[in-house]
Amino acid sequence: MTDLPDAIRVASERRRTLHDDPDQTAYRLFHGYGEGYPGVTVDRYGDVALLSHKVEVAPAMRDAAARALLERAPVQRVIAKQYHAVDQGVRPVSVTQLYGEPITESVEVRDHGLRFMTRLHTPESNGLFLDARPARAWIREHASGRRILNLFAYTGSLGVAAAAGGARSVVHVDNKKNPLEIARQNHVLNGLPIDDRSLLCGNVYAHLPRARKAGRLLDGIILDPPPQVPANTGRRRPEGQDYGQLSSLAAPVLASEGWLLCFFNRLDRTRQEMEAEVLESAGVPLEVLWRGESGEDFPEVDQERKLRLTAFRRL
Repeated sequence: MTDLPDAIRVASERRRTLHDDPDQTAYRLFHGYGEGYPGVTVDRYGDVALLSHKVEVAPAMRDAAARALLERAPVQRVIAKQYHAVDQGVRPVSVTQLYGEPITESVEVRDHGLRFMTRLHTPESNGLFLDARPARAWIREHASGRRILNLFAYTGSLGVAAAAGGARSVVHVDNKKNPLEIARQNHVLNGLPIDDRSLLCGNVYAHLPRARKAGRLLDGIILDPPPQVPANTGRRRPEGQDYGQLSSLAAPVLASEGWLLCFFNRLDRTRQEMEAEVLESAGVPLEVLWRGESGEDFPEVDQERKLRLTAFRRL
């Protein structure tokens, strides 16, 4: 296995363009799966480098990696999150401040010039998924004048991108209230209008049938389901990202020329298989409009390990 500090130095040089962009202060500094150290990643969030590891890293090695980050990356603080395997995936077990002033509150970052709040000092998720950066850019470019529905919205970054792109309306739906409150903050942070009607805490699998029954039509739907979906989701419990069921519920509420943006992150299914599932289950005619993937800061030997993005258009 590659020496971790050396691998981080090499990776940092590859990201020089990102380092120098004042409108981009959130991205992956080191992607161990494609850069020589599987199980270890480093993300930049403003002036903070977050070193995450799902494999054991000796304290001395971790400390040396932190020093390499301070030397080569535009950061002043380094924290570490160590994960361990459990039955339902992985979860953080510890957060350790390695260098710099303690992180006791949210950290503001920029993504394509948009401002977002991130939470780095807790074991929970950080609040902004960095591999979705190309999706936020695409949404912003294709949202003007459209009615957008952001499903599994989490902290709303995708909907914020739509609002910044001139969407006629944006509605976020998630089954947890706390992330939706952060979505509200992210709208306010960017000077974008938001009210309670745009922040719906509820079940996506119940919301879509209600929208269809009411005759509601949308010009853009964002589908970014988590790998594990709660049991109370509709006709049956989905297994992972169940795009068969989701497509059958979402596609019929698209207006003509409306788009459906799907995030594919299952490693046991190819993009081709997932796209076929969407097309076969939609119940209305769709065609592929755009394909994308996580950025160059997420290098992989096997492209099917990247986040894969496909936008479909209703004919």
